Amino acid sequence: MPPRKPKGQRQRWLYDVRQYAILTDDDGKFLILQLPKEYDDSAANTWTLPGGKLEPSDNPAEGVLREIREETGLAATMRGPCGIARWSTRNSKKLGVFYRASVQGQQPELKLSGEHQRAFWIGLDELADYPFHRKEMLAVIRDTLEKSQKL
Repeated sequence: MPPRKPKGQRQRWLYDVRQYAILTDDDGKFLILQLPKEYDDSAANTWTLPGGKLEPSDNPAEGVLREIREETGLAATMRGPCGIARWSTRNSKKLGVFYRASVQGQQPELKLSGEHQRAFWIGLDELADYPFHRKEMLAVIRDTLEKSQKL
């Protein structure tokens, strides 16, 4: 929690930056990862995208590719930024930066790290079947994939 400000001064919050990838295969399926049951109560067994904290030494695009590699074992190609979202937790404010990335092949085999318990390649029409940890993430996924289907 940030230090308290003297009375009369406005509390100042800085964002904790997270990066996520909407990672698609050659069939247009995208990868979702399930958070482990040991995670905190609000997130246990929910779904998320590959990604994580922006490290101070990371170039943002390289950082999200690093996270994909660490979490899935996949070498992805960056397609570019596609959205942002903000949310608050009990102790901080988060800024999520989302990127489009792709891998070659159809549902390539994964080597999951210990950060997630399961992974699926799904289509946009299946999204409602998976409870996501962050509703803000769902909005970015829907918006991004619906726009790409119209192209």
